[in-house]
Amino acid sequence: MKFIHKAFSELWPEEELKHEITVKYSGRFSDYNANVTYTPWKMNIKLSKAWRGVDEDIRIGLVQSLLVKVFKSKKYKDFNKSNKMELYEMFLKNIGSVAPRKESHPELIESFNRINDEYFYGLMDMPNLLWGKPTLTKLGSYEYGTDTIVMSSSLREAPLEMLDYVMYHESLHKKHKFYHKNGKSYHHTHAFRKDEKSFKNSEHIEKQLKYFLGKKKVKKAFFSFWK
Repeated sequence: MKFIHKAFSELWPEEELKHEITVKYSGRFSDYNANVTYTPWKMNIKLSKAWRGVDEDIRIGLVQSLLVKVFKSKKYKDFNKSNKMELYEMFLKNIGSVAPRKESHPELIESFNRINDEYFYGLMDMPNLLWGKPTLTKLGSYEYGTDTIVMSSSLREAPLEMLDYVMYHESLHKKHKFYHKNGKSYHHTHAFRKDEKSFKNSEHIEKQLKYFLGKKKVKKAFFSFWK
């Protein structure tokens, strides 16, 4: 618990953290994930179990990144960005290179190999590739801590060019990583957007994706109505 107060005091040395603090290491998170929930009086910080063995300075940097997101009022607008936040950012960007390999799905391997050969000269290391839930709002995600791309299983029925387009988008997160500024994380940078537009027929595929998802939403609503 002491490292939470230490994290706060390094950012705002003139202030006092008055919240009741709870810290829990959870096995429900993917490796190196974390979140914070709070009220004006209480703050609950949950960390994945993978954080247990990580150097305290890096964990302090993680907590500081969470605290900056929590305290958005004018009172806390100015803070002393510590080198521990930079340590945490460096750790998160690089931990994927030593993440354990999982068994990837064959269809996703084929998709990754297509976009890797076409857009990355075959030089990008293959991340873990998994199908997720059949969501229609979030079609893919890249997890830095586990070096994993998770694709919505709703794309199983999509044309290959749509699958490859989403795979390319998520692979760009692996390539460009992210950066922090004033307590905010930026993932879709100018360089990211520029690379994204280099995908062949990207504007046409975007329209096709919207049409494909629209049909699925209508179908889902229809069957939900008749249940």
